[in-house]
Parts: sequence; structure tokens; C-alpha cells
Amino acid sequence: MNVQVKKVYRNDYLNIISALFKKLGLPQLIDHLVPVDPQCQTRVSDAVQAIIYNLFDGRQALVHVERWAQEIDLEKLIRPGLHPSWLNDDALARHLDRLYEADIHKVISTCLIHIYRKEGLSLRAFHADTTDKTVYGAYESASLDALQITHGYNRHHRWQKQIGFGLVGNEDGIPFYGDVHDGNLPDKTWNPEVLSRVHEQLKQAKMEDEWIYVADSAAMTKDTLAQTKAANAFLITRGPSSLRIVKRALAEADSPHIPWSEPFTLAERNGATYRVWETSSTYEGHPVRLIVVESSALDQRKGKTLEKERTKEAELLREEQAHWERHPFSCREDAEQALASLKASLRPRFHRVEAAVEEIVRPKKRRGRPKKGAEPEVETLYFLHLDVEFDPNAWEQARRKASRFVLVTTVPKEWKGQPMDAQEILKLYKGQISVEMNFAFLKDPFFTDEIYVKKPERVAVLGYLFLLALAIYHVFQRRVRQFITPEHPLKGPGGRKLTRPTGQAIFQLFQYVNVVLFKLPDGRIQRSLDRSLTPDQRRILQGLGLDESIYV
Repeated sequence: MNVQVKKVYRNDYLNIISALFKKLGLPQLIDHLVPVDPQCQTRVSDAVQAIIYNLFDGRQALVHVERWAQEIDLEKLIRPGLHPSWLNDDALARHLDRLYEADIHKVISTCLIHIYRKEGLSLRAFHADTTDKTVYGAYESASLDALQITHGYNRHHRWQKQIGFGLVGNEDGIPFYGDVHDGNLPDKTWNPEVLSRVHEQLKQAKMEDEWIYVADSAAMTKDTLAQTKAANAFLITRGPSSLRIVKRALAEADSPHIPWSEPFTLAERNGATYRVWETSSTYEGHPVRLIVVESSALDQRKGKTLEKERTKEAELLREEQAHWERHPFSCREDAEQALASLKASLRPRFHRVEAAVEEIVRPKKRRGRPKKGAEPEVETLYFLHLDVEFDPNAWEQARRKASRFVLVTTVPKEWKGQPMDAQEILKLYKGQISVEMNFAFLKDPFFTDEIYVKKPERVAVLGYLFLLALAIYHVFQRRVRQFITPEHPLKGPGGRKLTRPTGQAIFQLFQYVNVVLFKLPDGRIQRSLDRSLTPDQRRILQGLGLDESIYV
């Protein structure tokens, strides 16, 4: 029996992503939103899937996607009859243009709403933030409405050519809204605009219930508060330290009579300990709750600043000591006057300073040799003596103050039948890490390497496809985490137990799954795995509602 090996594909986890993409019904939805051109051999959904699967496989420039497509099981991943040569860079670029013309923002927004409906995801609270991404090309467009790729300072204060990403997602980090915007759009402008757009998306999805918008301190503006109210939402944000109501709350929190809460933690283990105290105020006519939070985990940047201030203060005090010990006064009155002036000017934060006038009687210095038997002349001089000692109590108090911040919220104390106390508000705010973790994905060179396209319109489309890939990644991760528990963990590399595995950790478990294509004597093609799946691999597939058929 003459059976030939026609091809060996390194498919690993791509088949899982492909199966999930199709189970969500995204290919049909995309082709509905951007109809198939009968003159094209490929569909827009083909191009979108090729770009997204290539992204998950270590993204390459569009010019290399055709060669990459020759090395994967394209017919299994996307659809039968699809040929790699049809995914050349010209064809992909044309599909990017078609997506842009169809309003790429609307296409991706519709896909995200569709994902939320399919997955039955929570719409209770959304976390919002923006980031920038460096690009390097010389992008040209005749349209003034195109994405403005501009030079600006990134979050590390480096001058670069950049675009902006905006994200609004739920507690699982799954984007509900995303945009690709101009590289110099300030957050204070973005927040009120995006609130309006999210509200429109919720109405489009027929989800018009109240919701919570969580954002960083740039959201603390009159426009954002007004738009939050108009969007049937409530705001949770961090109050800027320069704000008068925030300064007042922090000052009041120093009073000894303040009823701080008992210490508590939000993490299961090795987490920071918090204390909270709540007051109220108004800002730009809006009543707000102010929640002063004290954390045992001092912000690293603030900690370094405090250390620098303490060192600088100690050096200045040593200089003062040395100066006044070398500066004599001829009369006590002058010394007392200098002492009063010194005490008024010295206001150390981290040291205790005791200053006093010290009287010294010493022989008066004269020129030449004194006469024999003459009584030595003496003089009385006055010096300022400083005793400097580090004050551990003041240092601890300064550290405690530095570890305090203020959350500002319009969420009522009871919402949808649930108490929304200060601890619950803090818990919702700490969920902001979910959107920040998304930015790590969007900036990971493995997934989103440099963007090599000629037009800003295509840059925008690629950016939106990155956002769609991010949503798929988090849906995949969320589904796996639902059946991986501390009681039934996975075994990761090196025997490590995985109780809340990331998507990338799951990808590693499928890294060496290969598919062999056999050509049978009758000409038929048969697929087969090159080895049996491990128990953990089978468990993941079963938990996702899949089996080996996604490979063979």
C-alpha cells in the first residue's frame, strides 16, 4: 500500500483559535458587514482570519503572510479551497482598504457587541484607558479624515511617531469598545467622547441599563462628569492630587478622630492591605463621594522620591551643623537672634533638630609671643549647636501619607440592590489592571510587531484587527479559566501548577502539536496527528467544547 506523506503542518494552538473564531460566528458576520466581491477569489473574512492567525503565530509584515500561509493548514484553519497565493500582500491590502471604506470602527464594534452577546458577558462595569504605539513608516494619505500619525511624547516621555489605542472592557479584560485614534489625542478629550460612543453601542445592543465607568485621573473633568450622567453611567476615577477637594480630603484624613475602616485585603495572597475612609463634596456642580485609601504597598515611584528627599534633607542639616559650628558670635543677643531665625527657617520632615546657643570661653588670640608672667586674656564666644537625629515616627507618617490616594465616584451607596461601600468602590477601581494588561498584549512584539503598510487608513484597520484579536484572546482565556480551578489545576512547564493560566501559558501546552497530511493510493488526502494528545491537552479541548476534529 503506497501511502505518501504530502505535508507536515505545525498547527499547535492556531486550530483552537480558528475553531473559537468560527464558533463565535465572526466570519459570517464580517462577510455580512463587508459583502463578498464576486471578482475576488478571497473574502474579507479570509483576509481578517489570515492576519489574526498570523498575529497569534508571531506577527509578520503583510508581504510575508503569503509565505507563512504555505506553512500552515490553511484549508483547515480558514476554509477549504483557499490557496496561499491568494493571500499575497496586494490582495490583503485591497481587503484592508475595503474594511476601511466599510467603516472599520463600526465593523469591529459590531463584532465586539456580537461577542458580548454570544458569551453572555457582564455589562455592570467597564474599565477605560488609552495607550500609544510607536510606528516608523512614512505614511501618506490624501484624506484629511484619515488617522493622524503624529509625533508626540509617549508615556515614557520619549519623542516618537505614534498612534493611540483606546480601550473599554469588562472585568475580564474583554474589549466592549475600542478605537485607534490620532497619536496626540489627550485623555481629557478622549474620555467624554468615548462615554458617548459606548452609550451608543449599548443602545445598539439594546442594553440601556445603568453602568459604571472606571478610568484614571484624566477622567476627573467637568466634561467627563457631565457626559457620564448623559450616558446613564456612574464614574469611578482617581482624584488628581492638585484638586482642591482632594487636598481637603487628604488633610482631613490626618485628623485623629477620623473613623478609618479596619485593615482589609483584596488579593487572595501576598496582597496589599488597605484602610479606607469616606467623605463627600461637590465638583463642578456634581455631588461626589471621596474615598481616601491608605495602602500598605507604597508606590515605587513615590518611595524613591521620599528616599531622595530624606537624603537631601540629611545633607542640608549636616551643612547647617558645620556652618554654625564655624560661625562665632561675640554677644549672646546676636546668637539668640540667629537661633530664632534658624528655628523659623528649619522645618525638617524626617529629622528631629535641637538647636541651642552654646557659650565658650577661650584664650584670646594675639599676635606674637605673650609677655612672661602676663595673665592670658580670654574671650567669651557664642555658637549655635545643632543636634540632628533621624525621626522614625515622622518618616513612617510621611510614608503613610504618600501611600494615600483619593477615589472620586458618583456611584450611589446602594446600586441595583447591592451596597456600594468604599471597599466595593476600591475593588472596582483596582480592576483597572485588566485594561492595563491589554496594553501589554498590544505592545508585545510577538503579537503586534512594527506596522509595514503605506497608508494611515491601513494602519488604522490593522490597529482595529489587533483589538479584535485581543478580544478573541481574552474570550479564549476566560473560557479556559472557567474549568481550571485551584482544586483541578493544569500542569505547566517544569511541573508548575496553573490555576489561572494565561492564554500564552495554554498556547505553550499545544506548542508541539503537528498534523501530517497523507496522500492515499486512491488520491484522497487524510490528516492525522503525529502523536497522541496529552491528558491536559484533551482536557482543555473538552472544556472548550472541542475535540481532535479541529486538527484532522
